[in-house]
Amino acid sequence: MMHYYRKPPVIGLLGMLVMNAHAVPAEGESCAQIREQITAQTGLLPKPDTVLLEKLGTHQECRFTSAEVYRAAYGDKPLPPREMREERHRHGDDDGD
Repeated sequence: MMHYYRKPPVIGLLGMLVMNAHAVPAEGESCAQIREQITAQTGLLPKPDTVLLEKLGTHQECRFTSAEVYRAAYGDKPLPPREMREERHRHGDDDGD
């Protein structure tokens, strides 16, 4: 007979650890240092820099702008034309237009 009653507390504990890991900012890097890393993102990146984005997410107190987040992810990649961005927002609407 297997004891399945032990798994939920372990899963709950792991969930709490993951949440706490994201709630506590990583020590050692200041907001200015992370901003320097963002500025260093030059050229077109082949894929989004998820490591740097994760740093931005763990340093909520830095209040990064949307432009900083975009540059952290994509480097110097230009924003899509405004029409395309607006089309993406309208595409999901269910208003029948």
